[in-house]
Amino acid sequence: MASRRIPATALFLAILLAGGLALSQAAVAQNRAADPLADATLLSLSESAERDVTPDTMRARLMAQASAEEAAAAQNTVNAAMTKALAMVRTVGLEVETGGYNTFQDTPPRPASLPAGTKPPVPVWRAQQSLTITATDNDKLLAAVGELQKEGLLLQELGFAVSRAQQRSLQDEMMAEALQRLTARAEKAAAALGLHFDGWHRVGLNGGVAPRPMMKAAMATTMRQDFAPPAAAAGEQTLSVNVDGEAILRRR
Repeated sequence: MASRRIPATALFLAILLAGGLALSQAAVAQNRAADPLADATLLSLSESAERDVTPDTMRARLMAQASAEEAAAAQNTVNAAMTKALAMVRTVGLEVETGGYNTFQDTPPRPASLPAGTKPPVPVWRAQQSLTITATDNDKLLAAVGELQKEGLLLQELGFAVSRAQQRSLQDEMMAEALQRLTARAEKAAAALGLHFDGWHRVGLNGGVAPRPMMKAAMATTMRQDFAPPAAAAGEQTLSVNVDGEAILRRR
C-alpha cells in the first residue's frame, strides 16, 4: 500500500500552529502567574440555608424595685428582695444572673397652686435591679417565676431562645447545603455566559437566629394566695446560614 505523503507546506503550517499554541499557553500561564485574575471574570453571588427549630431554652427577666423618701431605704428594700430571690432560684437548681442596679430621684411636678398650709410633693427615691433566669426545664422555670411574682418582683420579659449547642449542631449541615447551592449557581451562571467556573476568589459565611420572642409584662402584686404562675409555649425559630462569594469565570 502506498504511503501518504504530507505536503511540506501543510507540515510547516502545522508546526507553526502547534508552536503558536504552545507560546499562547505559555503567555497565559505567565500572565496568570503575574496576575491570577488577569483573564478572569468575577461574579458576586449569595445563597442561604434555613432550618425551623423549637428553641431548647427559656429565659425570664424580673425586676425588684422600691420607692422611699430616703435612698438608703429604697435600696435596702431592693437588696433584701434580690437576696431572697437569688437564694430561692439557686435552691431549685436554676441558672440565674443579676442585671444592672439603678437608683434615682423622682421629683413629682409641683402644682400650679397649693392650698394654704399644704406642703409641695416631696422627691421620692427609686431603686431597682433585675435578674435573669435561664433553664431548659420550662415547667421549673415558670414555677420559679410564679414564686418570685408572689414576692412582688415584676416580670419584664419571658421568652425562648436557641442555645449555642443547638445552633452549632445544625450549623455545619446548613453551611454545607448553602455552599453546594452557591457552587451550583456559579456553574449555571458560567454556562449561561459561555464561560466555565474556575473556583472562588473569595467566600464569606455568616449565620444567626431570627428570633420570635414571647414577651409578657406583669404588674406588682401583694396577693399571695392562689397566685397562678405564668404560662408559655415555645414556637419555632429560624436558624439561617448565609454564604456569599466571588466566583472566578474564564473562557473555555
